[in-house]
Amino acid sequence: MNTVAKQRSEKAKSMTHPKGNGRIARSIFTAAAPDQNLLTRLRAALDWSRAQLAQVLNCSDRAIVNWEQGEPISAVYAAKLREIQSVCDELKNLMKQDEIGRWLTSDMEEFDGQSPADLIRRGETGRLWRSLFYLRTGSPD
Repeated sequence: MNTVAKQRSEKAKSMTHPKGNGRIARSIFTAAAPDQNLLTRLRAALDWSRAQLAQVLNCSDRAIVNWEQGEPISAVYAAKLREIQSVCDELKNLMKQDEIGRWLTSDMEEFDGQSPADLIRRGETGRLWRSLFYLRTGSPD
C-alpha cells in the first residue's frame, strides 16, 4: 500500500463513529461554524440553560453536555439546531440580541398560547417563519 493510501485509510479510521459501528461520525458544524463550541455559543446568546435547550430539542440534558464536549450530533437534532440558529439570525434583524432568548420562550396569543420554542420543538416552524416575515415586512397576517 502506498503512502497516500495509508494516510487515507488512517483518516477514514479516525472518522468512524466513536461507538465503533463503522458509521462515519457526522457533525452539524459546517464550514461557516467549524468549531465544537457552536452549541455553547448558541446557548449563551439565548441565555438558555442546557435544560431549556434540551426541552426545545426533545433530548436529555446529558445529550447537550455530550455534544458540547464533541460527541457527534444526529441529523435530526442537527436540523433543529440549524433551525434555531436560522431563527436567531433572522430575529437579530428585528430585535436586540439579548431579547431573543426571552422572546422565543414567551407564550404568544398569535401561536395559540404557545411559544416560538414550542413551535420549533413540534416541528411547526412554518408558522414561526410566517410570523417573522410579517414582522419584518410590516404586512398584516
